[in-house]
Order: sequence, then structure tokens, then C-alpha cells
Amino acid sequence: MTALGVIILLIIVATGVAFFIVSNRYIKIYEKLEYENCTLDEETTKQVEAEKEQYASTYTAMTITATVLCIISAIPILCGAFFTQHLSGNQIDSLMTGSVAITLILIAIGVFFFVKTNTIDDGYDILLQVKDYTPQNKLGRKKMRKYATIYWLIMTAIYLGYSFSTENWEHSWIVWPISGITYSILEKIFSMKSDGVASD
Repeated sequence: MTALGVIILLIIVATGVAFFIVSNRYIKIYEKLEYENCTLDEETTKQVEAEKEQYASTYTAMTITATVLCIISAIPILCGAFFTQHLSGNQIDSLMTGSVAITLILIAIGVFFFVKTNTIDDGYDILLQVKDYTPQNKLGRKKMRKYATIYWLIMTAIYLGYSFSTENWEHSWIVWPISGITYSILEKIFSMKSDGVASD
């Protein structure tokens, strides 16, 4: 059964990687819009604004659904833990395995809704150059992109170096959220500098 589980896991991972490769190919075509100024004529701008406004209700509904799914995803495990006191042996294993599976499915659906709806909404923002995609922010993101590979390699080296030297794997994960926040701060600094240059 363990061997079968590993085989299924590898098939799922391989399928996921294939989807990433294919989707990345299509995303690359439009990726430059995140870093370059996007000039739309007045008619196209109004059309995009109208579509964004029309999509707002769908965005809200999908965000609420995703949030609710992520919150209630803990219920199967909690219910499983509650009923384990009335079971024993293989019954407990089967119950908890099923509970974890249901939890992961709920989280996966929630994350899918989050990613899908935010990707569409960000597409409108990129074209309209608003929120996180103003010309200044795009320029800052473009400048930071030059150093992104070096930055993340350094963060990876810090993570691995600290983890292997201290064997403190249960706490070393904190490097990643700190790295993500730091990256966003640096990107914002570049954007502010770009705004200052533009103002001058």
C-alpha cells in the first residue's frame, strides 16, 4: 500500500509540474506587462474598467468562498480527533487519513479560488496601471527583478546554512516569510526612488 501511495504521489507531482511548464509558456508572453508601462486608448480603458467593475461581484464571492473553505478545512480533522476516542487501531488510522484527505481537498479548492480570482483581478490592475501596478511600482519591480535571482539564492544559502549547522529545522522555516517581506520592502523602496526621479 505504501508503494502504491508513492506511485500515486509521483504521478500527481509529475502532472503538476507538466501543468506549471505549459502555463508558464503562455504566461511568459504577457509577463512583460507587469514591468513595462501599458498605454491604452480611452475606449479600451473604459472597456477594461467596465469589465473590472462587472467582475467585482464575482471576485468578492470567490474570495469569500475561498476564505470559508480554508477556515472550515480544520473541521474534518477536529471531528476525526473527537471520534478517535471511540475507535481503535486501524479504524483510527483510516478515520484520520480520510479526515486529512478531506482537509487537504478543501484547502486545495480554497487556494484555487484565491489564485484564480486574484489572477484575473490583477490582470485588470496591470492594464489600468492601478494599485500595485502603477508606473512607479512597475519600474520598482523591474529594477528589483535584476537582483531577484541573487537575492533568493542568498536567502536559500542562509536557510540551508543555518538549518544544517544548527539542525533547527522546525524553526528555520521562518527565513522564508522574512525573506518575502524583505523582498517586498526592497521593491517598494525601488518604487519610491523611481517616483522621486519621475517627479524631478
